[in-house]
Amino acid sequence: MTGALRAELLRYVSGYSVLGILAFTALVPWFVANFLGWPGISEGLSAADNVRTFWTLSASIAPVATFAGSYVVTRESYYGTLRRSVVMSGLKQVLTAKYVAAAFVGLATVLIGTVLWGVSMAFSLPPGVLEHLLAAESWHRMPGVVLASIMGALWGCSLGWIIRHYYATTMLTLLIPLALEVPLLASAPGIARWLPSGALAGITSLPFEGLLDPLPAFLVSLGWLIAAGLGAVRILRGREF
Repeated sequence: MTGALRAELLRYVSGYSVLGILAFTALVPWFVANFLGWPGISEGLSAADNVRTFWTLSASIAPVATFAGSYVVTRESYYGTLRRSVVMSGLKQVLTAKYVAAAFVGLATVLIGTVLWGVSMAFSLPPGVLEHLLAAESWHRMPGVVLASIMGALWGCSLGWIIRHYYATTMLTLLIPLALEVPLLASAPGIARWLPSGALAGITSLPFEGLLDPLPAFLVSLGWLIAAGLGAVRILRGREF
């Protein structure tokens, strides 16, 4: 399994596509920030509010992690090597290795993305905010963002197994959450909180009225994960490679 996991991670970082994924980790928070008018309104906010807004926007890296988790599967599907991997190593080992790799990918995505996003906007903040952002008390918000991204990556891996089509999976994991679910978080959180992205948002304690608390949101997200995982296993049992 160690060798299989190493192979999955090496395959993931090979080529130039991974650079595009890393770029998205900084671009997506900027896209959401512009949608909400920040940091343009940062001058009128307190340092604490700006710090909270930064971590709120950092949670938008979770959809990128979802896409990154699906890419563990769809990359091989796109290049036609998935069947060979299954034949050589067995479906169970390939399935397990890809889920574990997706968890690592989700962790790396959120850590690198938070750094890139933070550096890209550090000079746009009012004086003194950066000090509060780097202070130890600011980082207690990060575990929720990390957990949401890892769960998002696992969710994306399941979708990759179910769909096994690069472009269709990209739309479902990246475009639909950003185009539909993120606006719903601002306009109708009572509905969005039951959707995958809304549940992940609840885990990170986003300051939107109507979202679930972190523990119930985690359970809802876990339910989505289990349902997708069981669906993937059921489909794969009857699918030819």
